[in-house]
Amino acid sequence: MRTTAILLAHACALAFGTYHTFRPTFDSRFERIQTERGDGMLNHLILENSWLALTEPNYCGTLATPPFYYPEPGTLAYSENLFGSAPIYWALRTVTNHEFAYIWWQIICTALNFVAFAVVARWLRMWPAVAVAGAFLWAFATVHADQMKHSQMIPRFFMPFAAYYAIALVLEPSARALNRMLGAVFFQCLACVYTGWFLAVGLAVFLPVLVALSPGAARNLWQYTVAHKWRVLGTVLFWALAMAALFVPYIVVNRGVSRTYEECHGFFPTPEAWVTGPQGSRWHETLAQVREPAPFECLLFSGFVVYGLMLAAIVHLPFFRRGSKPALWAVALAGLITALAWALLTLATSQTGESLWRVVRHVPGGGAIRVVSRIYVTVYLFGTIGALLWLSMLLDRIRGAWTRAAILVPLLAVLVWEQTGFVPDNFDRRDFYPIVEQNADMLRGADAGYIVPRFVDTRGKGSFGPYGEVFGMWVGMRANVPVLNGYSGRGPNDFPLTGALTDDDIKGWLKGKFRGTVRVIDSEAPGQYRTVVIE
Repeated sequence: MRTTAILLAHACALAFGTYHTFRPTFDSRFERIQTERGDGMLNHLILENSWLALTEPNYCGTLATPPFYYPEPGTLAYSENLFGSAPIYWALRTVTNHEFAYIWWQIICTALNFVAFAVVARWLRMWPAVAVAGAFLWAFATVHADQMKHSQMIPRFFMPFAAYYAIALVLEPSARALNRMLGAVFFQCLACVYTGWFLAVGLAVFLPVLVALSPGAARNLWQYTVAHKWRVLGTVLFWALAMAALFVPYIVVNRGVSRTYEECHGFFPTPEAWVTGPQGSRWHETLAQVREPAPFECLLFSGFVVYGLMLAAIVHLPFFRRGSKPALWAVALAGLITALAWALLTLATSQTGESLWRVVRHVPGGGAIRVVSRIYVTVYLFGTIGALLWLSMLLDRIRGAWTRAAILVPLLAVLVWEQTGFVPDNFDRRDFYPIVEQNADMLRGADAGYIVPRFVDTRGKGSFGPYGEVFGMWVGMRANVPVLNGYSGRGPNDFPLTGALTDDDIKGWLKGKFRGTVRVIDSEAPGQYRTVVIE
């Protein structure tokens, strides 16, 4: 009976969170898609490109080279590859079209985030109600719902498992724990390089702190490593080779390219960012009166309750009697220290100010990071685990079910309430996909194409710049014609990144690389195109 009640509570929380987060989609009967027309539609293009590359023999692109920035090879390595969650999309594509497959990919990945945290929370013996709250936060917290506009940030379901097996490795060293921890890190990197990197550096702090807080852990780890050195070495080598296979293409294609500190300006987690949520979220108007605004990429606030729990836990735990669960005491404190450490290591005084990131960015892989504010995944993962473990241990010491309920019910009710109110970015599918198809009809059969990077949707709203480039990339993919348009983490070194390309720009870029004709299409001149001859 108790197990049934727990499962029902999880199911209700998952159902409520899924509907609340995706209500524009559900309420419109799937006419609206929840993302934005830049990064969000770029991620959809990458997913669809992988499907077409695997299933269409005559497709103009490949798995490693989507047909943009033509004829530059290896263009996938300019951005995320999304291979870690692409199988979900591929499975959906076997039963539905690309539009609905993307919508359901978002929903399923979000649900898997909930399930992953719920499973790990129960493995860590959190109280059932606390475990439900943690899973709800990991899947549906305001900061995560807002970042659906950058859909590469949605698949985070390997992160809780990496944290759990790191804990298992320290508390009970085994090859299985090591293998699963490294495997979870690899698959998170495969799902999203950003979240994978922030997970890895989070573990780099969490593991030694947990070892230091766990009596005898260092000795046990060393003894196990010595006794099973070949097995440990083989496990580490296997996942190192897997990581190399994943990242060598990125290193080769982006050789010599690194983000400067100044390129991170506008993307730092400042004090204002940590208390700013998106428009419409709880406390947004109240806090707007006492803080400076934060940029579009830096809306990291998910309510006061989660901060309050972290603060109470980190203050109380050093004085908390370890009782019958000393291992969980160490895990909770290590999680909170990790969250605090990374919040401080990336905190900037202002969006153009100084921070320790100037040093931290030299950690391997850090030079590829521009949006430093995405450290929120590390802070919320380890901070939430630490705070909720502390809360569970505290509840263990409180006698009386009614007393515990008097604490939990209002606390968790406010925590959930603070995640409501916000409506994620969304738009009508008719304002993108049909317009793409209309222009793809004009491009089909061309040797190569260039789409003037702009379009106007059915409501008269114009999209330009990066949004226009993504539109052009979609037109090329749907027409099965490679295009010069491009938008990603970066572009080719000598590509004329000057806005709309002139005929001279097109000829200069393709000189010595391509011979044939380039069909130039402008969505604002339907039924017309011009041809640029490349000799």
